[in-house]
Amino acid sequence: EFNGGKSNHATVELVPLQGTTLNQFFQETEVIHSKIQLFQSSIAEVEQLFDKNLNSRANSETTKQLEDKTRETNNLSTEIYDRLRALTEANMKVRTKDEYDQRKLRTTTLSKQFKDAVSKLQNVQYQNGQKSKESVARQYRIANPGATDEDIRRLVEEDKSGAFSQQLLQQARGQQAVAALSSVQSRQNELQQLQESIVELAQLYKQLEHLISDQDLAFQQIEASVYNAHSDIEKADVLVGAALDDGIAARKKKWMVLGIVVLIIIIILIIGAAQDPLKFWLSALSEVAGSFRYITTDDSSTERLTIKGAFRDSIKLLQKIQATVQCQALDESKELRED
Repeated sequence: EFNGGKSNHATVELVPLQGTTLNQFFQETEVIHSKIQLFQSSIAEVEQLFDKNLNSRANSETTKQLEDKTRETNNLSTEIYDRLRALTEANMKVRTKDEYDQRKLRTTTLSKQFKDAVSKLQNVQYQNGQKSKESVARQYRIANPGATDEDIRRLVEEDKSGAFSQQLLQQARGQQAVAALSSVQSRQNELQQLQESIVELAQLYKQLEHLISDQDLAFQQIEASVYNAHSDIEKADVLVGAALDDGIAARKKKWMVLGIVVLIIIIILIIGAAQDPLKFWLSALSEVAGSFRYITTDDSSTERLTIKGAFRDSIKLLQKIQATVQCQALDESKELRED
């Protein structure tokens, strides 16, 4: 976190994002959106307090307000970043195109809003830094009218320990010079903290850009996953439809074969009924029963019967029954001759 430019990680209470449902997603985005709005308001307050502090000759109360608001703003920026990162991780669990589209639009919008706000804070911090440098230069020239540009540059850019300004303060003569150099020291400390804050804010901005890049990559992976799933579903539908069609065709074929065989058997029975021998009927019924069991079996080979095969088998059955009838007729003729 940023604490006046000093690294100090603040404790931020975050509710773990379960984030696998769309309702949870939208609830979290509403929280993030409200915090981004608060972050934008805090940036404006930081800017106002800095201008007020700059013109108040290092008023301790104003300085404290500025430090507190800066700390609050920086902590808020870190919390928003963490929430967006958690949201991105939760988005990786998406598996439907509709939810993917909704999440992508909302997450991208929030990330852009936050990135713009961080950029605004960067600009405010930079402008505040420039104003602080100008204030230090003015105060130093009051204390030392003969100061060179190199003295001012050294004071502003190189005197991070404050040793140079302390030396100038000890050498100062007159009440006005002492007051001016004391103000220079105060502004110099503020400037150093501000510069460190700018560096850390730049790091956050860089992390945010990486996060947005990761979001793009994540959404590309999700989009590919959703597309593949949709394609697999379409292929499965085609295969299921083909299987159903094959099943229907197989059942139709089975019943057609059965119908043809039954029809042929009926014809045979009608022809054989003219002679009406008892042995004929018993033999025919026996052959029909065997054929019927063969046709109605669930064996996989029977499922592959063709109409042509049915005709062939039916003709064989007819020939077998005719042969039986002829044999019976010959037996009866022999019996008659013997008598």
